[in-house]
Amino acid sequence: MNREKIIVAMSGGVDSAVSALLLMEQGYDVIGVNLRVWEYEAPDCDTTKKSCCSPEDIRDARDVGLKLSIPFYVIRMENVFQTRVMDRFVEDYKSGRTPNPCVECNTFVKFGALFEKARSLGIEKIATGHYARTHRTSQGRWAVRAGADEKKNQAYYLYGLNQESIENTLFPLGELKKPEVRDLARKFNLPVAEKEESQEICFIPDNDYRNFLSKRGVEFTPGFFRDTEGRILGKHAGKEKFTVGQRKGLGISWPRPLFVLRIEENGDVIVGVEEQTENRHFRVEQMNFQALEKQTFIHAKDGMQCRVQIRYKSPPARAIIRYTGFNAETSWNGARIGDQAEVEILDTVRSIAPGQSAVFFPSQQDEMSDFILAGGIISR
Repeated sequence: MNREKIIVAMSGGVDSAVSALLLMEQGYDVIGVNLRVWEYEAPDCDTTKKSCCSPEDIRDARDVGLKLSIPFYVIRMENVFQTRVMDRFVEDYKSGRTPNPCVECNTFVKFGALFEKARSLGIEKIATGHYARTHRTSQGRWAVRAGADEKKNQAYYLYGLNQESIENTLFPLGELKKPEVRDLARKFNLPVAEKEESQEICFIPDNDYRNFLSKRGVEFTPGFFRDTEGRILGKHAGKEKFTVGQRKGLGISWPRPLFVLRIEENGDVIVGVEEQTENRHFRVEQMNFQALEKQTFIHAKDGMQCRVQIRYKSPPARAIIRYTGFNAETSWNGARIGDQAEVEILDTVRSIAPGQSAVFFPSQQDEMSDFILAGGIISR
């Protein structure tokens, strides 16, 4: 029997392990790979942390491969991860923006460089342990759908996938919920059945991004805390230590809680009370189109009604998006600005952070309207 080969990205966690198991049961010829994205031997890498800064994940993924009797390989991706994810992370903070490294990793590493590697081996399909599904429109376009587990919906992180990637990617966990995945891992005695999930950024296992920036040679830009009227409320040691929407750790004595509203290029951090965090308009760039065909968007003179999600786990808000053109220049993070749009929020949304992603869904809310139309990076 000539079974179809498929590469499964195995992180060393329970989700990717069960994905490999399910694909085997479906008759695929599964090949497990672990993407090595970090220099574990680096002097500032704490290998005691349970994240990808430890060889533990590779060992766990290998042990799953042995348990399932599938080939297992480690693929080195340090260079592309350094350029596409870590360097952009640093540049975003230096520019007063809040980066989203998981989006960059999915777009350029897991579904970019990995696809190229698969093609070089003559393999057409890959699979991951994301809680997501795929959708094909009546016009034949592919899009990522939300997973069945609302608590683990990871479609937001996958808006950067192109048509070929979506068509040739399988998400075996798309119809499952996390407890069901755990039960399957226990049933088949997978060695990672009880392994805890890592909640931190993979290359910052201690969750201290300020320390990471310092080790990467970032010189912090001191400045003033100011209110929206320009009055000085205090001093700070570096604009890179703050993000839009941040409330804790400001060190300002004030009758009401203060939030970061925006971060100025000169180092000033503008703060205000909660009502002032509400936003109605913002712009996105570096847009990628999934279910929404670009030409359809361009010709929508009055804009398009949709729902927009501005951060992971935040509910989508009603909005109108209007195409504003293509720009071949480069943005703050070195990427081409590309297609741009203006977004008008129709609901109450607070603390929209430049550097984060805006992901657009159809305006109707039903069980089949949870697929991605397009997405982009919030520019301002």
